Amino acid sequence: MGNRGPRRRDLLRMAGGGLVGAATLGGSARAAVAQPAPPYLAPAPHPAPAQLWQEYLAAPDTHPQIPNVSYAGYRRGERDIPRLPERVNAKTFGAAGDGNTDDTVAINAAIDATAAAGGGAVLLPPGTYKTSGLIRMHHSGVVLRGLGTSRTVIFCDKSLEEGYAFNRREGDLSQWSWSGGLVWFVPKRLLESMRDAEFLGNEGWMDNETLTPVVADASRGARTLTVEDAGDIRAGDHVLLAVRNLPDSSLLAHLAGDVDGTAAYDWNSRATRLRPEISTWAGAPNFVDYRWPVEVIHVSGDQVTLAQPLKFDLRTVWEPRLQTLGPVVRESGIEDLTLRMRLTQQQPHNRDFGFNGPAFSAALNCWARNVHVENADNGFGLHSCKGVTLRDVSVGGRQRHHSYICRVQAHDNLVTRFRIDRATVPLPSGSTHHGINVEGLASGNVWSDGVMENGTFDSHRALPFENVRTDITVTNDAFVGGAGDAGPRFGARFAHWNVRVTNGRTYAIAIHDMAPRAAVVGIAGATTFASGLPRDFTGDLGSVSEALGSGVVPADLHAAQLRARL
Repeated sequence: MGNRGPRRRDLLRMAGGGLVGAATLGGSARAAVAQPAPPYLAPAPHPAPAQLWQEYLAAPDTHPQIPNVSYAGYRRGERDIPRLPERVNAKTFGAAGDGNTDDTVAINAAIDATAAAGGGAVLLPPGTYKTSGLIRMHHSGVVLRGLGTSRTVIFCDKSLEEGYAFNRREGDLSQWSWSGGLVWFVPKRLLESMRDAEFLGNEGWMDNETLTPVVADASRGARTLTVEDAGDIRAGDHVLLAVRNLPDSSLLAHLAGDVDGTAAYDWNSRATRLRPEISTWAGAPNFVDYRWPVEVIHVSGDQVTLAQPLKFDLRTVWEPRLQTLGPVVRESGIEDLTLRMRLTQQQPHNRDFGFNGPAFSAALNCWARNVHVENADNGFGLHSCKGVTLRDVSVGGRQRHHSYICRVQAHDNLVTRFRIDRATVPLPSGSTHHGINVEGLASGNVWSDGVMENGTFDSHRALPFENVRTDITVTNDAFVGGAGDAGPRFGARFAHWNVRVTNGRTYAIAIHDMAPRAAVVGIAGATTFASGLPRDFTGDLGSVSEALGSGVVPADLHAAQLRARL
């Protein structure tokens, strides 16, 4: 299979498969099917520069509808993902790679030995490595590396429900339907705490000690905070900016852009079937605070300067404070291999067994590179992580619940050069596919340069905000999810920018009719532009749209923002 990341020629492929028009290879034109390109694939001869782009350049940190997501991904996009040197060969620790021997223990032993030796890559030579349980990526500075997606395969013979130490069902519902991975980047202490609590919802940053309160208000776009005591903070530290979600929900209303309808919204309807004793957002696990990991670049007296601008106004009434991150996995990754699940029937919605691909929890500056996931319940998972890059990644095989998950305060992550292949086995009755998901106060995340042959732009509620989907071709055939009592589907400043819809359906893509302070720019492939989703907020949403029905320049909003910043 080789590198499964999308290439520009994929944008010339029809939903049914054939090339349209003529392609140029090595300077010569190759004959192709004699038919015109369908309208959704026919680029404008000279796509117009977006007026909104010029407005953004004038105020990149404070534009009212377009977020600055130029800091998304590994080390804020300022450094390339490293290629760590090989430390050990998994076969030295007994891995057979013959497709029959259970190699779980051997692979985990190789990972532990690599960490003990100071980090590096665990090599999986060509072969098929059968596993029956969790591959535990607890350590910083450790990479699990194959020799190509067509040469190195990890074959997951058992799901998380079958092969891990605790069964996560609540009645008929399985928490593995939206969390966890068979290769799981997660601190050991965090995983143990979830196991002991028998609840995956507590999957975020833990053991966070307060370093200092923030004692002055700061505006969106500001980088310097005034604190009570910066004595324990140094330049280069990563800290957690925690902001209290008070029972009056004033923080949540602000994250929704303070549009008129936020005053009438019933913020206190937040309940959960998994924790029925919780009746408000302020008491829900992972939502007591908005929590944002960020690097400190300068400390002077009581002034702490951050590496990124604030995404919203910081008000002292919300009890902002800087905390320690607690346990974290840093600078680790998975690359150059296929993760293939045992082919099973997809289960009814939210009843998955947990055939899940790589997952990142409490992970900082980690990555998946050139990884294909096949026959999964869930492809790639981002959970309470920061600065993770998924590059040249793809999901294929049978249909799945989520192809890409981004949830529970996952911030500033980048999914780029990604694919969702057309499913080889369609959805069974009672099952649902969502596509690229975001939810749960997640912010600053980007999906770019992608081809989605199935799926949609899913938001699972709980007020994600300031996220971008850009330069994506999508056969828009799926549905959004999220419990009806889980809060608004969108917070402020979502941008859907330069999207080519192959089947004319703008459901969940043209969201300017229902999302607050959103920007919808360059949506090609449809003659009508409506989200098909109910509004959470009444009144003026403050959203904008431009170039509906055509392409736009710049094509990739994130890449253009990064170039402008650097």
